[in-house]
Parts: sequence; structure tokens; C-alpha cells
Amino acid sequence: MRNQVRKILKKTKGKSKLRTIRTPRSEDDILALLSEHFPVSCPALLVGRGDDCAVLRPGGSLAVTCDVFVEDVHFRRRYFSAADIGHKALAVNLSDLASAGARPLGFVLGLTLTGREDETWLHDFAEGMARLARRWGVGLAGGDLARARSLHISITAWGEVPAHLPRGLRRARAQEGDILFLVGSLGMARVGLNLLETADGPDGAAAVLAAWPAACSAHLRPGPLVDEGRLLARLAAPAPDRYSLMDVSDGLARDLPRLLGGRGAELELPAAFLPDELRRYAAEQGLEAASFAFEGGEDYALAGTCPPEGWADLIRALPVARRLGVVTGKEIVLNSRPRPVGGFDHFA
Repeated sequence: MRNQVRKILKKTKGKSKLRTIRTPRSEDDILALLSEHFPVSCPALLVGRGDDCAVLRPGGSLAVTCDVFVEDVHFRRRYFSAADIGHKALAVNLSDLASAGARPLGFVLGLTLTGREDETWLHDFAEGMARLARRWGVGLAGGDLARARSLHISITAWGEVPAHLPRGLRRARAQEGDILFLVGSLGMARVGLNLLETADGPDGAAAVLAAWPAACSAHLRPGPLVDEGRLLARLAAPAPDRYSLMDVSDGLARDLPRLLGGRGAELELPAAFLPDELRRYAAEQGLEAASFAFEGGEDYALAGTCPPEGWADLIRALPVARRLGVVTGKEIVLNSRPRPVGGFDHFA
């Protein structure tokens, strides 16, 4: 790799100093940079980074998840900052752990770089990821590096499920008459994606970010609902097979059948249920707001079901949860109209 060097002025604690920005020349350079942001060991590991394998310290059942994050498939550099990419690559995995009611413990990182990433980009990427990892006490256990034509991030993360729920919260536990609920919002990431995709250059993207801050944040920096997932796991303790949960990543239209395991639902999405920016966008584009939100994509909300007798305790313990409807036979009905399944599919 050709070493490229440039110098910039960086402000540090009120002072400006000249900092040399280099393109890392080796894997060891990149590993050393990552170690500035992630501790080598953490409480969840018996052996941390630096050996052929990390050794886990599980205290109980583990929930494990894996996601890939690919340039020009899941993100574009023209409007995702390096910190956004680092944050979201880890956030989508933590959202999966949240849906199991698990406490995140650690992750491994597969990182394929193009050779265009200099130290500044890599520091920003690592810090975006590390800030989220610190928020949840998650350790980087290891991983692998490679070079390719486009940027790829692959993360496998794990967390500990509660002792009273050794299989974690799961899908397909709903029965007819159960309450269907949502924690988080629907459709906002789709608004942010649509607007940023049509933005004209950096100035256009900046204007979109300023005019639609909540929608852009939902797409660029989703917040995994870890605390909410763990609380729902505690609420499920008396009857674990009567509660279900999943994260909404492909749109409620596609994820809801997965949650319900072949059953149907009668859903209500009134205008008051939907975020302001989504309703504004739908009005400007001449779209039906509820349908747009239902189809969604990358919401990283939590959708779940509970028995009717558990709803009062759930809403008391988690006031941000909102009732979406009721589980029925096989048909999915939205605002009194039957709806086919849809949502995002990489291979459709």
C-alpha cells in the first residue's frame, strides 16, 4: 500500500497542533489504531484479543447474532460519516440481542477495507463503534482484516439471556387474542433513506440533515433498545412461552408474519401514532402515511405480543410501548384493510 501523508490542524483542549494523517501501512497499524478505542480485555472474556482465539466467560445461556454491513448496499459514504458507519454496524447487532432480552457482552469484527481509509477515517469509524460499545459495556474480542474493492463490516455479537428465560424471548409464540405492541417508531428510517438518496451532493445531504433531523438520525444512527428488551424479558418471567419479541429491521410488513408464526393480526396505525416528520413527508409526497410506515425498513423497533392479562403490567412498566392491535387468525389487516406481506428483501 502506498503511504500517503498529509498534515492537518487539530484542536485539542483549546489548542491547535499539527497532526500527521497517514494511510495505515499494515494490519498491525490498523490493529494498533483499534486498540486505542477498544480495551484488549473485558469482564466477559477469559482471554481477550491478541491470541488466535478469544475465550468467553459465559455465566449462562448466550444469544448470538451476526450481521453484515456492506458499502452501497446498507450504506453510502456520500452521506454516512465514518462514525455513522461504525455506530450502525454495531447497533443492528445489539438490536437483535435486545429482541432476545439479552444483556450484550461482546462482539467480533470482520473488517474489509479498500485502502482509501486514512487514520482520521479509521479513528472516526472506531470511535463511532466504541462509543456505542462503551454505552452497553460490550467488549471487542477480536476479528479479522482484509482488503477489497468495497468496504464490508461483519459483526458477530453475543449476550447473556436471563436465567429465568434460558432460551430468551423468541418469535412465533402468539395466540389469537394476544395484544400486539411496539416499542420504538415505524417508517422514520425509510424517510431518512429516501431523502438522503435523492440529496444532491454534500450540500444537499447537509440540507436534508438540517430539515429532517429525526428521520436522518433514525437511518444513520439507530438506537438499539437494549434496556427495553431486558425489561420485557423480566415481564415475561411468569409465562415465558406467552410472550414474543423481535426487532423490526425489514419493515413491519415483512417482519410481522415472522413474529406471528403464521397467524394474522388486526392493526391500527392512526395518524397520532406516527412521528411528525413521517406525516410531513407522506403529505409532501402524496403517500398514505400508515402504509408507508407499515412497509418501513431498518426501523430497529421492537415488536412483540403478550397475553391480554399481561398488557396492564407491561404498559405500566414500559409506558413507551404502544398497542398496535390484536392477534387473529391468518389475515393481516391494517386500518380495516387487508394487507399483503411485503417489506425489504435483498433477493427479491
